[in-house]
Amino acid sequence: MLYNIAKYICWIIFKLLFRLKVTGQENIPQDGPFIIVANHSSLLDPVILGVSVRPKVIFIAAAYLFKIGWLGYMLRKFSSIPVQRENDIKAIKQSLKILKGGGVLGIFPEGGIDRQKNNLPVRAGAAYLAAKIGVPIVPIRIKGADKALPRGAKFIRSLKKIEVEIKKPIFCSRQTNKDKEIIRNTVESYIKEIY
Repeated sequence: MLYNIAKYICWIIFKLLFRLKVTGQENIPQDGPFIIVANHSSLLDPVILGVSVRPKVIFIAAAYLFKIGWLGYMLRKFSSIPVQRENDIKAIKQSLKILKGGGVLGIFPEGGIDRQKNNLPVRAGAAYLAAKIGVPIVPIRIKGADKALPRGAKFIRSLKKIEVEIKKPIFCSRQTNKDKEIIRNTVESYIKEIY
């Protein structure tokens, strides 16, 4: 109930302040678990994604974000999964449990707000989880959030339009072994879609 109320309020705020435009809703799977991957250029991104797709999204977020006032509160309230390091076994197990239960995961593959678009430290966690369970990955591109609340800013800097483009799902067949070639190809596929 709290999630739906917060989502509705945030939707109104983003529509009024940033003229939020969402395209590609038809690309969201109607049932079953899936993983959302998106570019990450602002602390607003998780909220933007949360209001842009119908099902509840459980985000995987760097543990330090849980210590940031309002953001930490929101992350904890909405069951986000903290990641301590790249191979955080506890976070992986929690993520697999969400997917096996039919939930939706939200992952930012850079592992943080992007620094240099030409040299992104992209992580393969989404591809690994998708292949492990055999679920689709939905790439989403967010445009304009970096102008509204740039990296390092504490307050809104711009009220320019924010756009969300939901791309066609990338279907991953379940892999019993960790085929590095399949993982790499999957990562390359969704990175092309979100940038």
